[in-house]
Amino acid sequence: MRILVVDDEKPILDLCVKVLGRIGYEVDGTTEGEVALSKIAAGPLDLLVVDYKMPGINGFEVIRRARTLNRALKIVLITGHGTREVVGEAIDGGVNGILVKPFTPDELTQTINAALA
Repeated sequence: MRILVVDDEKPILDLCVKVLGRIGYEVDGTTEGEVALSKIAAGPLDLLVVDYKMPGINGFEVIRRARTLNRALKIVLITGHGTREVVGEAIDGGVNGILVKPFTPDELTQTINAALA
């Protein structure tokens, strides 16, 4: 399974890539939404893990544009803003899981496995 992680916070990006790689996923990462969209367009991808609040294009815009490139793509949203409004918008956007910062490696693993099940 191929996973792309997008988060402008490098420590969180590095943690996600490391944890998911250790449990057997093929993982790539970027800190930029535009780069993520290029990677999605370039090849097969099973899951997108994307931060909600990023400079440039935000996570919801990445999700919207990713859906036009790959309708079958599973998506997990990472957010430090777990408000009802953000969660509602994520659900309306068709995400398969939500991770609220801060999260543990176990919470990351469980959310990713559930989204791909």
